[in-house]
Amino acid sequence: MKRSHAVRLFGGIAAAGFTGAPAFAQSAPVRMETTPVDSAAEPYYGFDMGFFKAAGVDVDLQDGAINGAAISTAVASGALDVGVSNIVSIAQAHSKHIPFVLIGPGGLYTSKTPSTYLIVPKGSPYRTASDLNGKTVAVNTLRGLPQYGTQAWIDKNGGRSETVRFTEAGPLDMIVALRSGRIDAGAFVEPFASAARNDGRVIGAPFDAIAPAFLITAVFSTMAWAQANRDVVRRLQDAFAKTAIWSNKNHPQSGAILMKYAKLSADTLKTMQRTIFAERLDLSLVQPVVDLTAKYGGVAGFPAAEIVFAP
Repeated sequence: MKRSHAVRLFGGIAAAGFTGAPAFAQSAPVRMETTPVDSAAEPYYGFDMGFFKAAGVDVDLQDGAINGAAISTAVASGALDVGVSNIVSIAQAHSKHIPFVLIGPGGLYTSKTPSTYLIVPKGSPYRTASDLNGKTVAVNTLRGLPQYGTQAWIDKNGGRSETVRFTEAGPLDMIVALRSGRIDAGAFVEPFASAARNDGRVIGAPFDAIAPAFLITAVFSTMAWAQANRDVVRRLQDAFAKTAIWSNKNHPQSGAILMKYAKLSADTLKTMQRTIFAERLDLSLVQPVVDLTAKYGGVAGFPAAEIVFAP
């Protein structure tokens, strides 16, 4: 279902302190999609607060997909123009010669403010990485960032990730599985990590094993679309930069938008670690995830610059 293009929450850009915007010729609607998790929620903020409109981009924001893999498939097929996904998916596509390119940064992970946790059920005897040897760990995407990050954490902290059985489940299903003891642990991202902590115990922050800071998500398209729409790409980059600055300074307001799209409760929002968004694409924040994918995904490594588009 397509969403209205009207600016809806908090009076749009007026609430963000803008009184006017340059006049741009409207391009064809940009079909965009993301997932309803905090690290990928920037399109929701840019849409509701009018940053895309102010940049002269008519965004057709699609219903949120369950994961980045689904969005990657839609962008590759031409069903979407722009999506938000994790860097692992983009690196995997690059290894298969699928011409995805990053056109903007997304959620920034830092070890100072972790937003992904490895959680075991309450009463579980497991407390260390080696305790998970031979056990079952749930992730929201197999062969994705949560799995590879968890593998890196287990290996770095004395376990053997090759013995772990990984299973895929949606975040809400993972919480139910944790509560019932059907999984030994789960790698939970915000906003679901906070809810999962009510039913379990944190034993680690798996993404800390990747790098002290890296991009969790990024805005991407195909090389063909980006080359054919260079001006639109520049406008989107400007809109996402302004969205990042606004979101990082206005967590209460962005939280209200996140609640709407992710169907969160106010209690969950109060306890979760909010994502900080990068304001520009930095290769040093992309390379650690490319290297992680090469190590655990069995693909050839490459310089991050190969997947970054400069309009």
